[in-house]
Amino acid sequence: MDDKDLKRLTDLAKSKMKSGISKESALKSFISAGILNKKGEFTKPYKNLESLIVRTP
Repeated sequence: MDDKDLKRLTDLAKSKMKSGISKESALKSFISAGILNKKGEFTKPYKNLESLIVRTP
């Protein structure tokens, strides 16, 4: 994943959050896209994103 892909993913996430999507729906979207597994962990191709994410309880 390059910087352009990361920016597109970030922009998409921001627009979804502004439109009122729930945290659960967002997680389901990332899981269905193969970015996260069912435990909420990044899948192998996206492990490099782990360091960029600030998790909230």
